[in-house]
Amino acid sequence: MKTYQGIVVMDAPLNVVWDFVQDPDAIGRCMPDVVEYQVLDDRHLHAKVRVGVGPVRAVFDMNAAIELLPEPYHARLDAQGGGMGSGFHLLSTMHITQESGQVSLNWIADVSVSGPLATLGGRLLDNQVKKITEQVFENIRQGVAAQLAE
Repeated sequence: MKTYQGIVVMDAPLNVVWDFVQDPDAIGRCMPDVVEYQVLDDRHLHAKVRVGVGPVRAVFDMNAAIELLPEPYHARLDAQGGGMGSGFHLLSTMHITQESGQVSLNWIADVSVSGPLATLGGRLLDNQVKKITEQVFENIRQGVAAQLAE
């Protein structure tokens, strides 16, 4: 398992960011390389996502759940899935804070990959997983900005 972390800073009201990260439809739109997704209820979604590392390409089925944590403005995203004999699990904790009119989305993600993709991917896999994980949170920033522009 690898751990990745980062901070995304936004010029947005805290409640807008908080509502966004709780919305499975919004989160579905933020997943990189989504082929399709379906909101199952107010906290769950199912998606098909394209995954590729080096010459290995696949479409993974993924289930994701959003869990609100007891601390104010804390949430967890739990996504797992697989395809072609490989699997992944992402468990990310998000904490939103506001300071000087800007909102920071602090995130930590534990990601594990198993199967042939993990075996064949090697160092390329780590770079790709890091890139995809960071892209999810950058897409959240862009999604919030687009929502505010409407």
